[in-house]
Amino acid sequence: MATTDTLHSSNTSHLPSDKGKWMDLRNTYNLPRKLLFSCVGIVFLSLGIAVCQMGSVGVDPFTAMNMGFSGSLGVNFGTFQLIVNAVILVAIFFMDKWLIGLGTIINMVAVGYLIDFFKVPLSVLPAPDGNIIVMGIYLVAGTLLFTLGISSYLRTGMGVSPYDAIAPAIRSRLLPQVKYAYVRIGQDVLFLILAWIAGGPLGLFTLIAAFCAGPLIAMWDKIFSKPVYTKLRVLDELEIAREFS
Repeated sequence: MATTDTLHSSNTSHLPSDKGKWMDLRNTYNLPRKLLFSCVGIVFLSLGIAVCQMGSVGVDPFTAMNMGFSGSLGVNFGTFQLIVNAVILVAIFFMDKWLIGLGTIINMVAVGYLIDFFKVPLSVLPAPDGNIIVMGIYLVAGTLLFTLGISSYLRTGMGVSPYDAIAPAIRSRLLPQVKYAYVRIGQDVLFLILAWIAGGPLGLFTLIAAFCAGPLIAMWDKIFSKPVYTKLRVLDELEIAREFS
């Protein structure tokens, strides 16, 4: 996916930072609730992408690339995205395995299939048929769901998606002198080009997902993730300070 992750700032507090034992699940604070909210976030994220696809306003660059190439090759989209994610994950493991957590694996496996799944229930909704107002409604709803999903998923601190691990891994290993924001922008531009070459579904949401989602994610951090994760003790005090600094 894509995820997805979209934060073009130098703040990478959402990345794992306590380099003790890698994937030390036995000593992870409130693991069941972290996994629950990771899954909830991934569901919202996937639903947001599916809504935007339904509204003909595009999908995020990574998903668009995978949809384009999977369609050309006649391969199921969910399976194709899983394969691409697995290849990226192997590379990330050797570059910076600390970016990988259980949330990474869940994202890698689930997002593509969830997007495919949501196409069926969403098919009962009216098609936009070029109606700008209807397309706008889909765009707003999909963008809000997408960014809510990213906030919910990322702030559990259970790892980032394979796609979102590319820029920090490249920066830490190959380009330490370059700001994270520039590396990430370069990554998104590259995948935009690949999506265009592949004939994937590009649109206004593609640009929003790639370059403009940060403020909305920060909004959801403030009004949803931080208060909920604090009240339900999903994160401990140190994790709250780290994830929402």
